[in-house]
Parts: sequence; structure tokens; C-alpha cells
Amino acid sequence: MGVQGDRIFATIQQRGFPDPWSAFGECLSWEAAYAVQLKQAIDQARKKPDEQLSRTVSGLFDDKARNLGNARTLLDDVLTEYDQKGMWQILDQRAARLDIDDVSERWARGLVEHPFPIALLSLQFNWRYMKEHGVRAFYEMTGRYVDDLAANTRRWAQAWATEAASGVIDRVTTVECDLASEEAPMHCDICKKTITALLYLDE
Repeated sequence: MGVQGDRIFATIQQRGFPDPWSAFGECLSWEAAYAVQLKQAIDQARKKPDEQLSRTVSGLFDDKARNLGNARTLLDDVLTEYDQKGMWQILDQRAARLDIDDVSERWARGLVEHPFPIALLSLQFNWRYMKEHGVRAFYEMTGRYVDDLAANTRRWAQAWATEAASGVIDRVTTVECDLASEEAPMHCDICKKTITALLYLDE
């Protein structure tokens, strides 16, 4: 076991994760990072309202929205590029040949032990989805997910604007929107690892 996985990791060692997938994954990691910063800034602003803190919160919402916009642009561009190159057919063929158990064994080695290995389970789900529906369909679904994250950001920003104007604290929206953002890397930073396995499978 681990033959495909070892080969993929050997190529990662030589080349790293390929762009634009590496940049896309980093955008979705930042999605969670911005949520953490926002939650902290909002907590501070609730305890001691301050003009500077209000500007900080607004700036973080702007940065969060811009980051998701960048992610969507990266994805749209690569969808078009791969369409033009016929890359999806190649990736579908590789997905069909990918041995999920073999590759999972190698990917699991570096994980800290936990009864619910969420990163590994996310990888396995992604590969199964690609096998069943096609690699392009997976990234079409991912695009819809990024759009939903952008809508989530707009909802959170509007809730904060209403709270700041009215003085009525809305903790529930913060909890819900923060949770949605915190989950993003486990889907979309993980997905850069998902497609790297296909891109490097025959190296």
C-alpha cells in the first residue's frame, strides 16, 4: 500500500503544490483566518465601542469579501483554461485510476491522531465525488460553495451594521457565520490537495 501516495508525495517534495490550486487553497484558509479576526474585533467592539474598532471591523469585512472574490476569479480562470486544454478529460481518467485507500494511507501519516480525522475524510469524499460525477463537476460545486461563502459574508456584514446602528447585540448571526467560515479550509484548502493527487499521479 502507499505506492500511488508515495509517488505523489515525492513530486510534492520536488515541486510543492501547483498553482493556481495552491493560491486558491490559501484564499480559503484566509477565509477562516478573517473570520477569527472578525469575531475578535466584534467582541472588542461590543465591550467597548470605539471608532477605530468600528473601522477595523469594516476593513476586515472588506478584506474577507475581496479574498473570496479573488478565490472565485482563480476558479473561473482555471475552469476556462482547463476547458480549452481538454484537461478535464485527463483528470477524469486519472480520478478513475486513483486508489483512494492507497493514497489515503500516505496522507494519513502526518496527521495528529483524532477519532474523527476530518482532513482525511474530506479528501476521501472529494476523490469519491470526482470519480462519480467528474472533476469539473466537483469544481462547479466548489464554485457554488464559494458563492455561498460570499453570501454568508454579506449576511454577517449586514447583521453587524444593523447591530452597530441599533445597539441590539446579535450574537447568533456571528456564531452561524463564523462557523461557516471556519469550515472552509476543510473543504477548499483540502481540495488543492485533492487535485494535486490527480495532477501528480503519473509523475
